[in-house]
Amino acid sequence: MSATPFDSAHLHRVFPAGDLARLFSDSAEVRAIMIVAGTLAKVQGEVGLIPETAAKAIHRASLELQIDPGALAKGTAEAGSVVPPLLAAFETLMQAPDYARYLGEGALPGDLQDCALALRLRQVLAQFEAGLSGLAAEGELASLAAELPALRAALLCVSYDGAGAETLRPALAAALNLGAEGWGADRSPIDALAGWAARLVTALSERAEANAPLAALAIHARALSATLRSVPGSQHARRDLESLTLPQLLLATGAALSLATAR
Repeated sequence: MSATPFDSAHLHRVFPAGDLARLFSDSAEVRAIMIVAGTLAKVQGEVGLIPETAAKAIHRASLELQIDPGALAKGTAEAGSVVPPLLAAFETLMQAPDYARYLGEGALPGDLQDCALALRLRQVLAQFEAGLSGLAAEGELASLAAELPALRAALLCVSYDGAGAETLRPALAAALNLGAEGWGADRSPIDALAGWAARLVTALSERAEANAPLAALAIHARALSATLRSVPGSQHARRDLESLTLPQLLLATGAALSLATAR
């Protein structure tokens, strides 16, 4: 038995999360944070907060550089976040200290992580919508599909409370094609997503009677949702809890949709 069935060599077809699993890989997170950091530098340069030459160099590097997630393990453990060691590795790889010193200027690590998560959640919600569109939209499923626009509005936004936030937040939002009001310390949009996902998996399980994998996924999703929503966003352990629960919950939801549409 592997730590998670979603990337297990022999269980992944029983619980088929499919392409969704790639969105929660280490490489996907690192790439998303680099995109956010590069885009932040770009807009900071446009409004004159950092030199435009540095902004262009950082933005270009964010699209070209490759960072090994495994090399960030020690720094992540020390900092409690992947962002500080990632930015340090980014600066080193740029080999342009006069420009690289502006990387992440004024930004909070949590904001960069949340913006990067929003980018990935955009793809997650698109996959969920596509999965639901392949099913008969009736009863609970129709109701859940109708909630997707509100979930998008709440989740797909930038979080930025660093230096120059009043100017930079809308500019960063426009550049990333996200809303301008991120959740930040208020994790209620994540809680709403967790509750929605658990209800969806439960509805899919009830719709497909006697499907053991779907029934197991429904129990799993409800437990993960309850665990996540039991800890307020203001508590220090909340981000670590999200790391433990949110990917598994969303992969369980993707697997349930795959099973339901395959019937």
